[in-house]
This record gives sequence, C-alpha cells and structure tokens, in this order.
Amino acid sequence: GEVVNCHYSFMHENLMDMNHQVLHSRLVGKMKPRFLGMEHGDDFVEARYTFARTGGKQPLSEALIYGQRRPDGRDFAYRDVMTIRTQYPYQILRIETQGIEEPVMELWISYVPQDREELTNRVFGLLSIKRLKVPFLLDLAWPILVAFTERVFFEDREIVELEQAAWKDLGGDHNQEVFPVINQLRDLLRRCGQAEDS
Repeated sequence: GEVVNCHYSFMHENLMDMNHQVLHSRLVGKMKPRFLGMEHGDDFVEARYTFARTGGKQPLSEALIYGQRRPDGRDFAYRDVMTIRTQYPYQILRIETQGIEEPVMELWISYVPQDREELTNRVFGLLSIKRLKVPFLLDLAWPILVAFTERVFFEDREIVELEQAAWKDLGGDHNQEVFPVINQLRDLLRRCGQAEDS
C-alpha cells in the first residue's frame, strides 16, 4: 500500500464527505452530489449519496464501472447510489445503479498507522468491479481503471497531507465542522480509535 503523511482520520473523512467532488472535476467532470441520508451505530457510520453530471464528459473509467456509455448526464442524473461506510477500522465504498441487482463497484479500504503518533498511514485497498457483458473486456480495461483510481488517490493524498500540515501548524483542529456525517464519523473514530490501557 501507499504511505500517506497524515492521521488515518483525515482519510476516513475525505472518502466519507462527497462534497469535495469539485476537487476531482478535472478527472470526472462536474458532478453535483446529493446527500441522501446516513445511518450510525456503535461501530459504524454510513452515508449515502447520489450524483448528477452538470458538465464535462463521462470518463472512460466510469463507463467501464457502469457497463455503459452515458453521453448525456441529464438522462442518468441521480440514478446511482454511492454508499460509504466506516465499519471501524475499515471503510467500504459501494456503488449501485438502477436496474442492476448487485453493486457495480465495491472498494474496501484499510488505513494502517505507520508510527507511534499515527501521523502517517499506509493505505490498502481492494477494488471489485461487476463483470461486463463482453467477456474479458474488464480484464483488458483493468489498467485504465487502476490508472484512474491512482490519479484520484494522488489528488486525495495532496488534500489530506495539506490538512495534516495545517493541523500541525495550528496546533489542532480549528475547523467548525457542521456536516452531521463527519461529526458522527469523528465521534466513532475517537471512541473506537482509543488505545487500550496495558
């Protein structure tokens, strides 16, 4: 896995809050997220979103994930549901679309601290894409999907490392977070991330 110079909580927040999609517009086009709701319990927080393309073209990697080209975003607005679930200590991102019984994509992620202060972590992920109707097409296209996810990860890494640097420079978190999902997530990570007394 890749090493990221930030506390793992920044990684959890980055994936959970889809309002930052504007930062990936160069890769995915202009997307407008719509928050559908959340669930939470003793060891999990889950958020659901749907999206509409408001500009730009559908990337090839997205067409491969959905198994179809979507030339006009208006026809497909808000048809898909992305669920992000932190089930401590793991995170899962799942995409479901209308008319398809099983998820078209699932991403399982683990963030493993690399130092005592937990200011760096190593990211491990397992990506699962629903097989396309054309045999072996997904196998041939796999390098495209890997390159796409690596570019998104690179942008996310830049963001979270800047957030960690700001946290260090300011001596803590001075952000007045108002999004309920992130507040629930922070509470979960504080509760479950405490080291047990030895």
